[in-house]
Amino acid sequence: MRPIVLLFFALGVGACSGSHEPAHDRTTGTAPAMVQHKIILDVPSLLTLSIDGLNQKIGPHRPVPAGFVDPILVPLAKQNEQLDSTLLFRHKGLALVASYDYRTRRVSNLLLLGSDEDKLMAEANLSLNSERYLVLPVFEANHISNIMGVRVIATQVSQ
Repeated sequence: MRPIVLLFFALGVGACSGSHEPAHDRTTGTAPAMVQHKIILDVPSLLTLSIDGLNQKIGPHRPVPAGFVDPILVPLAKQNEQLDSTLLFRHKGLALVASYDYRTRRVSNLLLLGSDEDKLMAEANLSLNSERYLVLPVFEANHISNIMGVRVIATQVSQ
C-alpha cells in the first residue's frame, strides 16, 4: 500500500507544479509597468536659497509668461494684499515658479509645473513624508479638476 500512496503523491505534486502548462513570460503582466523617473533637480536643497541663489544654482530666470495665474494669488490680489514677486526657472525640462519677497530676496515657495504628480515628485526628489517641507497639489484656477503642478513649501525656516 505504501508504494501506491507514494505514486499518488508523486503524481499529485507533478500535477500541481505547472509543468504541464505552457511556459509564460513572467516579465510581462497585465498591470502597467512602474516607470522610473530620473532625478532632474534636487528641489529640497533649493528651499533654503534666496532668489539670487536659485539664479546661481539652476541658471538664469525668466519672467513668468503673460496670463500665468497662480491660484493662490487670486484671492490675495482681490483683497489688495502685498503679493510675492515671481520668476520662472527651467532646468532640463522641469519648469518651476519661485515666489519670493523682493525686499528680502527670500523664497517663500516653489511651484513645479506639470500634470503628472508622480513624475514631478520623482524628478524633483520630493517625498510626501518629509519634515522639512510640504508638498501640495495645485489645481488650475478655471478648471479645478485639472492639476497645474505641485507647490513645495519649507516647514523649517533657515536662519
